[in-house]
Amino acid sequence: MDKIVFIHMNQLGDLLFSLPVLKAAKKESGAKIVSVVKSSLSPLLISSGLADEIIPKEKSFMTRINALKKENSGRAVLFSQSPSSILAAYFSGFKEIIGFKTSSLSFLLTKKAKKNGVPSLANNIELGKIAGFQNIQTDYTGIINIPEENINNIKEWFSKNNLAPANTIAVSTGASKKRRDKCLPVNIWVETIDSLYDLGYRCVLTGAPWEKEDLNKISAQCKCSPQLFTAENGILDSAAFFSVCPLFIGTDSGAMHLAAAVKTKCIGIFIKTDPQQIGPMPLKNHIIIQKSNAAELSAKEIRTLASGILER
Repeated sequence: MDKIVFIHMNQLGDLLFSLPVLKAAKKESGAKIVSVVKSSLSPLLISSGLADEIIPKEKSFMTRINALKKENSGRAVLFSQSPSSILAAYFSGFKEIIGFKTSSLSFLLTKKAKKNGVPSLANNIELGKIAGFQNIQTDYTGIINIPEENINNIKEWFSKNNLAPANTIAVSTGASKKRRDKCLPVNIWVETIDSLYDLGYRCVLTGAPWEKEDLNKISAQCKCSPQLFTAENGILDSAAFFSVCPLFIGTDSGAMHLAAAVKTKCIGIFIKTDPQQIGPMPLKNHIIIQKSNAAELSAKEIRTLASGILER
């Protein structure tokens, strides 16, 4: 059986940008899809039927090479530009190694795609075309499949916390550990959450388990003491949570893209990055706030946009 190995990047948003390419590969090639991906993100691929096998990216370099050799049928597609990803594919003996021209070890690639700017779906589509896939979806919506188990987990969470999903706004204040410069001052979030509460809406602070301490600090400063949702059961619970909320508010982050992927309306706040390249998709379905610095943003602006969406 023909196989295609995909080597993914490490961040949630970057993984979501790869989904349309995997979908096209699955449909057009009929090949077995093998994904080298972080274990915490792999449930998104498995539940959606996009990956037939997972090789955990956390494994040691030699362990990954040995696993890749077993799955080698000739073609590896690299979303990741890291030297370790390219070397793993090279030493595993792939005849075709398809990646981006901008990779530091691009001379080891056999086919190269152009890349403009930061990782994005547009860049991944170009990569997919170089790999031979034609009908690649131009956004990531409708691809994620949320299992019933995770939907039930979220129903129980809302019931336990005495909240109604239709009246709940998901608020994500953080960013990845390497991009904390995207975060807004705490006072903006506190004012936004309290002012929306005064209008009759309940905000829930969302984030990864490692963000719990920061989220608690924000909650403690709010008059309405919003609850926290940190997806202790994994990424599919996050997807289920976002899917039942009518609105997501947050900075440019993987959480924002996950909310958009499950078709939740987003207010995306962009300070350091370009929404035209990496905004929530499709961009026309969402509201973008773009500022040159956080000082230009006010809680009133966020509240006005949010209430306008929810009152329609």
